[in-house]
Order: sequence, then C-alpha cells, then structure tokens
Amino acid sequence: METQCRRIENRFLSKVRMEGQRRVLAMKLERPRTQNQDGFCVMTDDQVEQLRKQIAVYAVICEQLVDTHKAFTAQQDLAGMKMGNVYGDSMAFGGNKVTARQRWTPSNTQLEILERIYNEANGTPGKHRVKEITKELSQHGQVAETNVYNWFQNRRARSKRKQSVPTRINTESDCISQG
Repeated sequence: METQCRRIENRFLSKVRMEGQRRVLAMKLERPRTQNQDGFCVMTDDQVEQLRKQIAVYAVICEQLVDTHKAFTAQQDLAGMKMGNVYGDSMAFGGNKVTARQRWTPSNTQLEILERIYNEANGTPGKHRVKEITKELSQHGQVAETNVYNWFQNRRARSKRKQSVPTRINTESDCISQG
C-alpha cells in the first residue's frame, strides 16, 4: 500500500513538472511579457488570472494527496504499525486526540501459543514464519506482525538475561567464600 501511494505521488509530481514546463513554454510563445518602469517583467491580467486558477487546482490536488496519505497512515496505525502524524494535526483519525500508541497485550491463549513456538524453535522467526504465527494468533484476538516479531525479540532477550544471572551469583559467592 505504501509503495502504491508513493507511485501515485511520484506520477503526480512528474505530471506537475511536465505540465509546468509545457505551460511556461506556451506562455513564452503566446504572449510577450511587458516590463514595468523598473525593468522587471510583469504578467498581464489574463496571465495572473490563469495562474490563480492553476494554483487553485494544485491546492485541491495537494489536499487530496494529504487525505490519501492520512488514510494510508490510519490503516497502518490500525494494523499496529504506527507511522506518526506527519502533518502535526492534534485532532486526527475521526476527531479523537492521538496521544500514544496502544500496547498489545497477548491473551493467555496467545501467550501459550507463542511460548510453545519459542520453545520449539528458540529464536526469532523469519518474516514468512511471523506471518504464519500472526495468522494463527489472530484467531484468538487482534495482533499485528510487528507485535509477534517484537515478542520473540523480547523473549529471546529475557532468556539470555536469565541465563547470565546465575553465573553472576556463582562468581560472587565464589569470591565471598575465597575471601
């Protein structure tokens, strides 16, 4: 979805550039510019009016792009992949103030499934496996792939921390008994 949005935006920008270049060339050929008393080029009233119309059209197009981007980021937020509010709107997503991303708390069933998979594989699974696990967990409640990936990262870190704690205790007690 993100690449599709970027493709649309890139196509729009290239069209704007081409259209702008075409209009500049056409304006140069159509009407000679007049100069004021200070020697600056001045636009005719028709040219000013045409420019105002073009600006109004581009403003509408820009608003549509902003709306499209907001809709896209809202979809990402709902999926658990918070992208942030690029436009600085304090009131976004239906008028509710967005203060912080919601934390995912796995249900007991989801935890059992995650622990079982972790004990079988012992490590962070790859992208394809994360998708499979997410699909399985979503039968027991809402969950995003990011949540699954992060859970395995955190679980692995906890496991390593627990393994290193007993060795520290042993070395401290050895020092005490030898001292």
